[in-house]
Formats: sequence, C-alpha cells, structure tokens
Amino acid sequence: MTTHGRRNMFVARAGAAIWHDVGVPTPIAPFALSRRGLFRLAGAAVLSATTVSVSVACGREEISGPALDSLTAQLRAARSDAADATAAATAIPDYAAALGIVAAQRTEHADALDTEIARATGISTDTSSADTTSAGPTTTTAPTGPPPDLAAVRDILTTSARSAAEAARNESGYRAGLLGSISASCTVSALVVLA
Repeated sequence: MTTHGRRNMFVARAGAAIWHDVGVPTPIAPFALSRRGLFRLAGAAVLSATTVSVSVACGREEISGPALDSLTAQLRAARSDAADATAAATAIPDYAAALGIVAAQRTEHADALDTEIARATGISTDTSSADTTSAGPTTTTAPTGPPPDLAAVRDILTTSARSAAEAARNESGYRAGLLGSISASCTVSALVVLA
C-alpha cells in the first residue's frame, strides 16, 4: 500500500467517526440526563410539590372570634335539639321513632361540630361528659319543664336550620359544607321526618 492509500484510510475512518453507531457522551452539559432520568426528576418535583401543599393544607387552621363562636353556638344548638327531641319522644309515643331519628341526627351533628372545633383549635369541646359533672345548668341537659310538643320541635329545627344556613354563608370550604348539610338535615327533619 502506498502512503497515499493509508492517508485515505485515516480520512475515511475520521469521516466514519462522525456517524456514531453507539451512544457517545458529548460534553454539552456537566451531567448527562437521560429521558428516564428526566421523568424521575419531574416525578420527584411533582411529589415534593404535592407533599408541601398537602402538609400546608392539612395543618391546623387556627380559628377564633366570630368563626369559633358560630361553630360553638351550632354545637350547643345541636345538643339542645337532641335533648328536646328525646324529651318529646317520651311524651309523644306516636312520633317516638321519628323523634328518635331526629335526636340521633342532631347528636351526630354535634359530634361533627365538636370534631371540627377540636381539629381547628386543638381543644375538644365535648360538652356531653362535662354536663354530667357540672353543677350549673347547661343547654344540653334535659329540659326541666314539660317536654316540647311536635310543633315546638318543628319550630326548633326550623330555627336551627336557618341559623346553620346563615353560619354557612360566613364560612368557606369544609365548614361551609358541614353547616350547609346540617341546615339541610334540620329542614328535612322538620318538614319530612316529623310530618
């Protein structure tokens, strides 16, 4: 072979080196990021953003003032309505089952409100155990006078429904939904269950 032939061979090999048959790292970036690595990085970013937003959203939301007073008033009304429905059930045997349902629902409303107040403030406001130990009169004990009649229980539930609906207008998010569902339940109890 002549030197000229060898030179052509090197030129051909140099030209062939431009067309890589296998992946050759190029020093464009300080690190190489494959497509799989890019997806992992994007997934980690989404996961961390989700974790941060969930931890912020699920954190304890401090409430005080009118919002706390509104929830506490709704809690007291629910316990009082449950006591009134229970007392009326003993006096009106024809509606005892319906009044029992109303009392159970209003007790569930009070428990849900107590849970929300405890979640938001970190303090439980469970008044059912405190009522048995306190010496003073409370709104959740059984009424000392005669039990309310059916019309009075309907009026009490209608008043509670209006009060919960008004409180829901001043709230947002979960509390608004909770108070709205309590209002709807009281309305149904007054107009349908006790009809």
